[in-house]
Amino acid sequence: MYPNQFEGQNPIQQALGINKNPYKKIYKTCMKNRNQHVQLMLIDGMTYSGFIEYVDQQNVYFAIPYVENKPNESRNTESQYNVAGYQLYRCMFPLQAVAGVSGAF
Repeated sequence: MYPNQFEGQNPIQQALGINKNPYKKIYKTCMKNRNQHVQLMLIDGMTYSGFIEYVDQQNVYFAIPYVENKPNESRNTESQYNVAGYQLYRCMFPLQAVAGVSGAF
């Protein structure tokens, strides 16, 4: 499924991870944190808080919860809890643009 990134290297280089693909670590971290609330940092310094929906070899598919502040729209005064809905803003980032993923908020 994946191309052999160590092709043409001697066993010592393979064991030490020399010339290892740097995006493989980001890919594995994204896969490990799928469907969890994470903070995604890009190489340009921008950070996004949301959920990783899917990861492939080129892109990270990200969902950002978006809560609209609507002023008092026909509220039920008898309800015990104030339940607000949210929408998802879906976006896609190139895997090469991801600098880091931090989870466990």
